[in-house]
Amino acid sequence: MLGYVNVYKDELKVKNYNIYRAFYCGLCKTLGREFSQRTRLSLSYDFTFLALVLSSLADDLQEIKKEGCVIHPLSKRPVMEKNDILTYSAYMSVLVTYFKLKDDLSDKKNIKSILRFIFFSGQIKKVRKKYPIQYDTVKKHINELSELEKKGCGDIDEVADPFGKLLSAVFTPDFKFFNENDLRILSDFGYNLGRFIYIIDALDDIEEDIKNSNYNPFLKRYAYNGEDGKVFKEKVCREYDMIVTLTLERIASAFELMDLKKNKELIENIIYLGLRYSKDKVLKGEKNGSL
Repeated sequence: MLGYVNVYKDELKVKNYNIYRAFYCGLCKTLGREFSQRTRLSLSYDFTFLALVLSSLADDLQEIKKEGCVIHPLSKRPVMEKNDILTYSAYMSVLVTYFKLKDDLSDKKNIKSILRFIFFSGQIKKVRKKYPIQYDTVKKHINELSELEKKGCGDIDEVADPFGKLLSAVFTPDFKFFNENDLRILSDFGYNLGRFIYIIDALDDIEEDIKNSNYNPFLKRYAYNGEDGKVFKEKVCREYDMIVTLTLERIASAFELMDLKKNKELIENIIYLGLRYSKDKVLKGEKNGSL
């Protein structure tokens, strides 16, 4: 979907990279099994991270096997066995992707956006039936966000709040192995991660939104008046760097309270290095890479 929540490969041990790949490929295959092969296009690092964090709080063993796939037919890769958390993460991926595509239609009324939305509309009924609470909560916060965007809100904290609440809800599923303290920490963690994703995505999109005359809270907040897009973005990024860094610190503070049963080094890599690397790339005007 967005892809800002990723590992920092240069400082990642091979064994941890293989575990991350296993979650990534496991989520991809779960999307295909639960929905359709085309739904695997919604696969993202963000929901791989969701599966990783939730799984790491559980006591059960991680079952990994090697499998091939259509994209990599000549080599087998580590794949996490299907489980309840991968299934949940797959459904949340489809749910959030559906509402994002729906929101995108207001900006991009091209045939590609319309066809993608129609396709995911056919998948959303299954999500709504299996996870009605998450469906209603995500829908509520997306609608709140849409209203703020329609009003041209220039208050960054206000407009980032609904997406924070959205991800807070996604990070707090009703699994029996989570106690009240786990859910409280996950809620705070998800909220601040959601704020980070929304803010960094808005910063990333400044030049494109100028070009396409789309809404962007930073264009409202800093009263864009037609100056060079790149220069304007550089100015905004310099001024907002500290705020994004403070958001990263709140994410890290919530993470430190988690009672992780496994994968701590891997998650630390993402929290302390991967997120900061994504932030730095966006603020420098660079694009995210891939695995």
